[in-house]
Amino acid sequence: MHESDNITRLRNGFETYYNNVLLPKFAQVEVERQKYLRYFIWGLVIVFVILPLVCGGFFFVFWVNRSVKVDIPAEVIFFSLLVIIAIIASPLHIFKSKSKKRVMPELIKYFGDFSYEYERRIDEDTLDKSHLFNAYNRHSGDDYFSGTYQNVQITVSEEELLYHTSNGKRSSTTTVFDGIVIILSMNKKFSGQTVVFKDWGIFNTFHKLGCGLQKIALEDSVFEKEFEVYGSDQLEARYLLTTAFMERMLKVRNAFHGRKIQFSFFDDKLLIAINTGQNMFESTSIFRSTTDRRMVDETFEQIVSIMAIVDILKLNKNPGL
Repeated sequence: MHESDNITRLRNGFETYYNNVLLPKFAQVEVERQKYLRYFIWGLVIVFVILPLVCGGFFFVFWVNRSVKVDIPAEVIFFSLLVIIAIIASPLHIFKSKSKKRVMPELIKYFGDFSYEYERRIDEDTLDKSHLFNAYNRHSGDDYFSGTYQNVQITVSEEELLYHTSNGKRSSTTTVFDGIVIILSMNKKFSGQTVVFKDWGIFNTFHKLGCGLQKIALEDSVFEKEFEVYGSDQLEARYLLTTAFMERMLKVRNAFHGRKIQFSFFDDKLLIAINTGQNMFESTSIFRSTTDRRMVDETFEQIVSIMAIVDILKLNKNPGL
């Protein structure tokens, strides 16, 4: 796929931006990384070396003096294990939070007038209104950034939606969605809603229940093999999904390597849900030097792929083009 001039300029200018702006930030974070890595290692030593020795000593004392009986409830043991795990993992979480808040705002500014927030999420009213997601009762966010690229308003959020059930004795958690949600301003005005589902055959019927949407028949056979379209208005759906636009949407799908991707047009915007199944935008790790470019370059490419959607769909062009 031919790369747009905008994306080429982003790639060509990143090396200079990294050296002048990002590298000093990563050098500061490296000092923090080494500190929290030491905390993590000491936690492991305490739990797997010192604590077993202490427990072994108590066990030996009680074994020698069998007249002393100690009955520790299972709940206390379970709670103690959770506390120990939390203590060990805390340096990992603290470092991730600090590094994200220090580095990601500077990284995302390279792409335009963008702001970054850690662990923010898209409001549930917007997600529910898109009709792209099955029922969920647990909702968390990780990376969130919004701003303007090529005169197009963009919001990107890494989201996890779960459905948890429990009957007191048994509980289960199902992953409804694990990926990124992208909201783009449209260059066309419309009043209804058009939803583009990944083609799951008969299972797509469940998506439209209660939505008041009707099946939309399209002329593009290639597109219809990949997606099913439902909408509130047949004419408006065809106004949005022109032949050229459907071809571009297939290119977006291909840009994300065929992962599950779905779309919803409503309120003069386009919401794209990409079920990546992986942790995105990880520019640092406590187990790797922050001046190692591999994670930074991977994060850069992930953001570039999102910005490229604007160019692929030509959302910065006049509707007639």
